[in-house]
Amino acid sequence: MQPEASNQGRNGRADKVAVAPEAPRAKWRELVASGLYRSGALRLAQGLSRSYELSSEDGRRLPRLRKVTDSKFVILCYHRIGIGGVPLFNGVPPEVFETQMRYLRQRRRVISLGELCRALERPQSTSQAVAITFDDGYRDMYAHAFPILRKYQLPATIFLTAGCIETGEVPWHDRIFLALKVFPGDEIELVLDRPRRFSLPTLEARLEVAAGIVRLLRRLSDEHRQECCAQIEKQVRLPKEELSGRMLTWEHVREMQQAGIGFGSHTVTHPVMSRLAPSEMERELLESKQIIEQQLGSAVRDFAFPFGQPADCGNIDAALGRCGYRSAATTVWGINRPATSPYCLRRVQIGEERQLAMFAFKLNELFLRAEEEVSAAESMVFASEAEKTFQDSRPLAR
Repeated sequence: MQPEASNQGRNGRADKVAVAPEAPRAKWRELVASGLYRSGALRLAQGLSRSYELSSEDGRRLPRLRKVTDSKFVILCYHRIGIGGVPLFNGVPPEVFETQMRYLRQRRRVISLGELCRALERPQSTSQAVAITFDDGYRDMYAHAFPILRKYQLPATIFLTAGCIETGEVPWHDRIFLALKVFPGDEIELVLDRPRRFSLPTLEARLEVAAGIVRLLRRLSDEHRQECCAQIEKQVRLPKEELSGRMLTWEHVREMQQAGIGFGSHTVTHPVMSRLAPSEMERELLESKQIIEQQLGSAVRDFAFPFGQPADCGNIDAALGRCGYRSAATTVWGINRPATSPYCLRRVQIGEERQLAMFAFKLNELFLRAEEEVSAAESMVFASEAEKTFQDSRPLAR
């Protein structure tokens, strides 16, 4: 739950921005999910979804069942498996991840990203399948996720931020989170899109402010974004001990590759692709691919957009093709069907659900409901979050 934020208004007084309490609907969905899971109803829904899907057409208030006519594929997106330390913004406890992987092994058909791409290109049935992906290349992948994937013999793809693997340094957004965490004062002033002052009363508030700053920087040019990052780091010394040993090494990557884990590109420097000049955009695509291919001795054919929402991606289909990619994954919520563009694969981040019942409920919901409805519902949630991006700050009084 977000904290109440204290902000400096134009009148020079601190304004209080009250944040709404947790939505009752979310709690209600958790209760429903738990009941359906325990009763076995989710298994019945899974069976139903192989032949039918729920659709609300022609303005109907209640959805109706219609026959499924093609294949459906869900791509799961994780970042780190583990808790504590950098990255600070998310994490899935290893025991939760293992519970989810056991569930997938027992209840779902899990395929590699390569198999998924081939199935989208040459559909043959109304089958369902799940693919597992990870972004960035944090070291927790080797320590926690890899042993679990190997235990349950599950394929997966890791999208590497190639420059971070080369240098061992964490991506720029992780440095922002750490800077806000260790900043010595209770208030910080920054010139971002305009001069701003942020209140930092608690650790929770600091992480919320960091998330807001990252969301704002995603809307700026890459050059401006780099200037803002440098400005933040001038105000605080980042502890080296919290930054070291956080990324995979090439030795880790090669060992996992030999065990069947796939690897794709996540750029060199983790920029917002839509904010780059065309030449820089193509450089990020090509150099990251070349670095990984040189280290692994095999072709890299899959790409994942940093951040991955529509405003982050830009129109780079032609550049992806020129650089030799067969697919590009977003973080746009939804399922993938044969009509889905291979350069706009949808992924869902339901792995952070701590309760297996909710994880299973959301996965079943994706397969059971019509594609456009799931996508529209999630887009509304994202738009609502974007509206609240900077309610935790105010311009400095002039």
